[in-house]
Amino acid sequence: MSTRGEGIAAGSSAGSSSFSRWVRVAPALLLVASATFVAAYYVPLRRAHLLLIQEQQRSNQKAKELDQTLSQVRGELQAKTAEVEKLEAERQQAAAVKKSGLERVEQLKTELAGKLDRQIKKGVAALAVVDGQAFVALPESAVFVANKTDVSLQGQGLLCQVAGALSTAGQGPIRVGAVSGPPDSVPPALQGAYTTAWALSAARAASVAQAVEAKCSVPGARLSAVGHAEHDPAGAALAESKLPPGRVELSIALPGAAPAEK
Repeated sequence: MSTRGEGIAAGSSAGSSSFSRWVRVAPALLLVASATFVAAYYVPLRRAHLLLIQEQQRSNQKAKELDQTLSQVRGELQAKTAEVEKLEAERQQAAAVKKSGLERVEQLKTELAGKLDRQIKKGVAALAVVDGQAFVALPESAVFVANKTDVSLQGQGLLCQVAGALSTAGQGPIRVGAVSGPPDSVPPALQGAYTTAWALSAARAASVAQAVEAKCSVPGARLSAVGHAEHDPAGAALAESKLPPGRVELSIALPGAAPAEK
């Protein structure tokens, strides 16, 4: 019995000693397990979490920058759209003004043609519109005394009819131009006083302007005179009129007309 009891006591003592060792070792194992968990799971998860936060912050910053860019682009697009709409409105307005001006020019041309219809049919007048100006051309034989630069009585009446017709287009300046024939076309009777076509055409233009002022009640301030020699600014437009090269041309700017583009 004593031997058995001693064995039981020894076993109990050994079990107690083993339990004590486990009690001492358990915290260390728990600490190691915790450290292993932290190292294996928590730290990577924490890093991943921080990376996600940083990525989200970068994404939010990019989204903010994109919103700002989009707002700027919208503003620029609205400004461009407004500019295009403004230009289109101006273009339409200009087109309407031009159309109205062209219609007015045609109306004035028709009125002038009506007032000068008899002279045009007789071949002593021709009408053309060039670069926004109405030109009425008269042969020099119908305006001047033969072999002189003086305006004849017939010429005075014709000039007054033309001046009156041009005045229906407005009270703007009337320009008198004289065109001669070729450079050597100065009549022999006038070569002593006028050695060149320039000199002769200038004298004839001045004589016509003086007659229009004196006989047709047109203020001198509205008149100007220029000699073109053989050069005729309205020649192409008057080509079908069959008037002779030597002629007088009275012109006036038509309201609403724009000069032709070069």
